[in-house]
Amino acid sequence: MKAVRLPALLACILLFSGLTNAHIVTVRDTLDYTDDINGYYFLPPDVTMDHSPFFRTSLEDWDWTHNVKSLVPADANGIASATVSIYAWDVDTEEGEMDIIYANGVKLGTLQGMAVGEDRTWTTTVFNLPPSVVQELWRNGEVTIFMDIDYDVVGDRVDIGSSTLTVNYTTSGGGGTPADVTVYRFWSPSLSSHFYTISEAERDGLIRDYAFIWIYEGLAYHAFSTAADAALKPVYRFWSPALGEHFYTINEQEKDGLVRDYAYLYIYEGVAFYAYPEGQQPAGAVPVYRFWSGTGSRHFFTVSEQEKQSLIDLYSYYWTLEGVAWYAYE
Repeated sequence: MKAVRLPALLACILLFSGLTNAHIVTVRDTLDYTDDINGYYFLPPDVTMDHSPFFRTSLEDWDWTHNVKSLVPADANGIASATVSIYAWDVDTEEGEMDIIYANGVKLGTLQGMAVGEDRTWTTTVFNLPPSVVQELWRNGEVTIFMDIDYDVVGDRVDIGSSTLTVNYTTSGGGGTPADVTVYRFWSPSLSSHFYTISEAERDGLIRDYAFIWIYEGLAYHAFSTAADAALKPVYRFWSPALGEHFYTINEQEKDGLVRDYAYLYIYEGVAFYAYPEGQQPAGAVPVYRFWSGTGSRHFFTVSEQEKQSLIDLYSYYWTLEGVAWYAYE
């Protein structure tokens, strides 16, 4: 079951960059099976992964284009950096397979795979876009990714689940956020679930050791590591092995009810971070929305107004808006 993988998905994160009167605004554009037009071959859910047309071989190279023209911040004055993250299945690098990735004709490198015997699994490869490609991206808002499958061996094949372009724009507006920690966001296709953490060690560990389960999606928003003022409240974190999801709540009664009545379903993991409950948020704080899927038996949280509206307009059969979970900072 696919959960919250929208084309041209925008996640704008305002960060104090260390430059005088400068910000970094991070924009993400994810392409997946919903963008399978004009020869795209992103793998849809519930298909046989090792069969055509999605299981592509050496004579079936293909390309796709990320277009972020509509997502560029109004006060952007350049691009600090940009990456492309490709989620692939069955990359047999240990057996000689070489799937070369290009951006606007410039070689980025090869897809990374697993060890021999672990080849039929999902891996994520992140490529930094070189300066020449970043300049083109700044100039026209697009980058075309080309995959040369099985460059020097005939017979190996590969599936692509998704491609995510992340662009860090430099902008001229505003000051820094008063929040002191970043909430990082991950997506797991195998669990059909998102995960959020402020721990850099936890983030780095998932990227390093569990990329076959968790895809790093970047910065979600900013929160607090302590109750820096009286209005801040703890956001509690739970894990459900049965449902395969993490759950977060700022509501003390909800937290206590889960601990008391649903310990068989949810394991209490402690305080995730601190945020503002609705009605006590200061000026400048923005809502973090909470959705529930009865079909998927899981929750989703987002600070993005565009993402929220897309779920309401396009995916109301799957996601129900439950309201504002808490307030944080972009």
